[in-house]
Parts: sequence; C-alpha cells; structure tokens
Amino acid sequence: MRRYIQISNIIKGRIKSGEYITGEKIPYGHQLCAEFSCSKITLNNALDILVQEGFITRQRGLGTVVKTASPQHPSVNLPIQGVSRLHESQGMEVHSHLLHFDIDIPGGEIAGQLAMSEDQYAWHFKRVRYVGNDPLSIEETWIPVRILPAFTRQHALGSVYEFVEKSLRKIPCSSHTQFYSLPSDAEAREWLHLDVNEPVSVTRSVTYLNDGQPFEYCTSRYHYQRFNYNAIVQRN
Repeated sequence: MRRYIQISNIIKGRIKSGEYITGEKIPYGHQLCAEFSCSKITLNNALDILVQEGFITRQRGLGTVVKTASPQHPSVNLPIQGVSRLHESQGMEVHSHLLHFDIDIPGGEIAGQLAMSEDQYAWHFKRVRYVGNDPLSIEETWIPVRILPAFTRQHALGSVYEFVEKSLRKIPCSSHTQFYSLPSDAEAREWLHLDVNEPVSVTRSVTYLNDGQPFEYCTSRYHYQRFNYNAIVQRN
C-alpha cells in the first residue's frame, strides 16, 4: 500500500475514534510530517483523500478542521484523484488492460484544450480500468509528449497521476469535467459487459498541473451501474 494511503487511513482512524475532535483542527502539517517521517507532498496527498471523502476541510489561513458530520458515502470517481488512488485508498485493487497506445497529432479541439500547436505530438492511449475483476471504465487519453517525454506503455498500464508526481514533481491539482450519458457501442458492450439497450456514463475532463499547464485530456465511459459521483465542494 502506498505511503500516503497508509497515512490517510491512520488519520481517518483517529477521526473515527474521537482522538481528533470534530470541529477542531488536527495537528499542523509540519508536526504530522515529522510524526510520519514523510514529505509535505505525501502528507498533502493523504489529506486530499480525506477532503474528497468528506472527513476534513482545509482552508488557507484556517488550517485543517475535522468536519462535525461524518460522511455517509465515500466519494469516488473524482477525476482529480484518479481511479487508482481513490479505489486503492478503500482497499480495492485497480489494474488496466491496454487497448491502444501510440503517438499522434490530436484534432483541433483536443489540441486547443491542451494548449498545443497543430504540429505537436501527444501520447494517445485507450485502456480498460478494472476494480478487482469488474470492468469499471474505458478511458481514452491524450497527453502532450513535451510534458511527459519519458512516458511508456508500462506507465499507461498504471497510475498516470502517480507517474506525473514522481517524474515531474508536480501535482494534478484541478480539472474541468463534463458529465453525460450515451448509448453503449460495440466496444463498450464487449469490455464493460453491457447489453445492447444499456447506456454508458461519460466524463470528459481536462486536468491541470499545479503550475497551470493542461496535461491530460481524457474521455471515460463507465458501466452505468458502477459510476457514482459524489462531490465535496470547498471554497478556498
């Protein structure tokens, strides 16, 4: 299990047990980094999970506060956290099957969303994401080669966000996402185990790094019975 997930689970346990009191601040970041012998980035990743799950709120100048009401449902499938991080934080195994991987020039709309010129190349790959043995989604992704020149097929099989954080020392920190539904096509019916009359839930997102660069354009088609979006909205 990744270190930030372990830390997130420990802090969550302290909240549930009452060690960290609802409505009050948890220890300062430097104290927790010292306790867990981790970097600030690792701690922030752990706290981000707890924000998304509804256990804490974080505001600049006010610190990190335990919410007074425990969340009723865990938040899943938020693009900024990524499929791997969200499901692995809940003890579920995530793996991928690669359907397509190459370098190509994206169309005008995608290139514009990624701040690319018409002659620049992008990694283009499509993969089926599984949680345990169940197919969750089919993702089609474009990433500018200039941002991730060392990206490989093996990286496409794993967590893209984790690779970005380790290789660039930057964090995917915001996204613009559309949600809609479509009839399932032959590919979705084959890989998501859908019948002809069953739909897919679709997200289309552009994700940005903490330096403001758009780095990923991704369209995901989910099995409609496994798509669950619960938003935790916070004003900074």
